[in-house]
Amino acid sequence: MIEQRDLNGNIVRTFKSGRQAGRILKISKTEINEAVRTGNSFKGFFWVRKNEAPPKVLVFDVESSPSVVYTFSRFNTSIGINQVIRDPIMLTWAAKWLGDVKIMSDAITPKEVLKFNDKRIVSSLWKLFNEADIVIAHYGDKFDIPLLNARAILNGLPPFSPVKSIDTKQAASRHFKFPSNKLDAIASYFGVGQKIKTDFDLWKHCLEGDPQEIKNMEAYNIQDVVVLEEVYLKLRPYITNHPNLGIYLESDKMVCRVCGSDNLKAEGYYRTQVSKYPAYRCECGAVSRGRKTIYPKEKKGNLLTNINRF
Repeated sequence: MIEQRDLNGNIVRTFKSGRQAGRILKISKTEINEAVRTGNSFKGFFWVRKNEAPPKVLVFDVESSPSVVYTFSRFNTSIGINQVIRDPIMLTWAAKWLGDVKIMSDAITPKEVLKFNDKRIVSSLWKLFNEADIVIAHYGDKFDIPLLNARAILNGLPPFSPVKSIDTKQAASRHFKFPSNKLDAIASYFGVGQKIKTDFDLWKHCLEGDPQEIKNMEAYNIQDVVVLEEVYLKLRPYITNHPNLGIYLESDKMVCRVCGSDNLKAEGYYRTQVSKYPAYRCECGAVSRGRKTIYPKEKKGNLLTNINRF
């Protein structure tokens, strides 16, 4: 973030970057960035780079209703469109900002569920997504986010602002060989809590508009978010495709790509086929590499590499 300040030090305007400032004000971004670096005034203003606030990371979970259908069979049956009475709707959601104590949630009311009207709670979760930079859910890329999108478009809402997503189910499948990748099972392996035990009757009674069971569903949903945050923190150092927090922080120091800490220690090197980079371990356990090669230029010409064959 770049602050444009008058000669008395008062903030006049803020921009995301020197590029944005240059484009809007139609002046040289190169000269703005140089003024930031040197501290000299430019065009009658001082230009000050301020590190952005940490990214807003939303840990969330959604509970939806089952479809209501007519069927002649209980086994290996195909459901036609004309057999569907009601498609799934959102029943509850729960969420928290990573690291915060407060847990937010919303639930459909008995009147809303009997009308199959989830617009209010879909809108409230949609608003949180609009605030978030990164969202975390278990099986979120295949279920929670597509469900929110489906209910949003059917309720007349536009797409939420761009966010990066972390799916802990995908992370577990990609990096580990746990006996089960269900959230409850992973939490049990780590000893970080468990989901509330329930059965299908909870969903059935919610669809019938039972106010107590809707509250029970919300409590179930909240516990899922508590467990999910703990599971994510355990998995985080291993997630190689984790969004790079350094992009959000714009720190003058090197920071961990997954947690944003600058408490890093040099730990050997990372080597590609044709280069060599310094590696660093963070206090959270994650290992990252620098972006500048340290392979001697005079020796690069001696390197051989593979030939791609069809």
